[in-house]
Amino acid sequence: MINPSQSTEILILVVGLVVLILGITLIIYGYTSWTKKSSRISDRLDQYVARDEEKATKPKRRIFLREASGSLFSRTIGSWGQSLVGLIWRYTPQKNVDRTEHQLGIAGYPMGLHAGAFYLLRVVIIILGLMAAYMINSDFHHLQFTQVLIGALVIFMAYLLPNTWLNGKVRARQDEIRRGLPDCLDMLSVCAAAGLGFDQSLQKISDYWGTELGREFKRTLNEMEMGVSRTTALTNMSNRLDVDDLTSFITIIIQAEQMGMSYADVLHSQAMQLRVMRQYRAREIANKLPAKMIIPLALFIFPAIIIVILSPVFPRILNIF
Repeated sequence: MINPSQSTEILILVVGLVVLILGITLIIYGYTSWTKKSSRISDRLDQYVARDEEKATKPKRRIFLREASGSLFSRTIGSWGQSLVGLIWRYTPQKNVDRTEHQLGIAGYPMGLHAGAFYLLRVVIIILGLMAAYMINSDFHHLQFTQVLIGALVIFMAYLLPNTWLNGKVRARQDEIRRGLPDCLDMLSVCAAAGLGFDQSLQKISDYWGTELGREFKRTLNEMEMGVSRTTALTNMSNRLDVDDLTSFITIIIQAEQMGMSYADVLHSQAMQLRVMRQYRAREIANKLPAKMIIPLALFIFPAIIIVILSPVFPRILNIF
């Protein structure tokens, strides 16, 4: 049996042991918290002190005034033109933009024009046409039918002039590529017969020919050097130029590569075929000339011949009456 005095001593001993354990726990927790806080404060102090030391040791950056680059025209009219191009680009259908960009690509991007700049050029020409029509018909109180007709004709020509110019550039470049293609194929066949590969033959053509076709071959070689396959690069060239003879040649070259045929034989046969087609095309143009000559003959030559023939008869007819 435990006496009440002994139970009280045991209770006091247990409470003291619990208090001791809690005190030791509190001491350990306080010490760890204080060390963490001091380390965090020291890290922050080191960071800011290091930044201040770096700022002190790092040489101060000198500030220079920014110089204006470019001419006054490019910094004023050019920037306004770019803003107007962005506005036109926003409200132009994507289909028309793609078609115009394709035509400019076929034409070789004359004057460095792209679709946005070309639409800006069209807007400027139309505005100039409207101003010219207004100057012709400035007197609204005494308008004449001839002046109104001339003003409408000026606006219509201003509307058609950019597209007509672009179509002419496209046809001229396509005709140049079409005329130079047979000679190019002869050179390719000679290089292939000499033992060069197709890529090396294209490299020779692009190095020694400064024509549009040579530059297009150079662009195709650059695409192949960037990792594009030969088939894809040649197909891109066909789609970029849109020349029927070149498209058929590239198609046959791709088929020959897939079937493992000899490039020399294919190139030689293609060169002969294109020369025959060029002869037929020249004959077709020659056969169209008589029909095209009828209009200038009727407008300029026949009246002069009639005047020369009938001029001696006119005085006698007048004497009779």
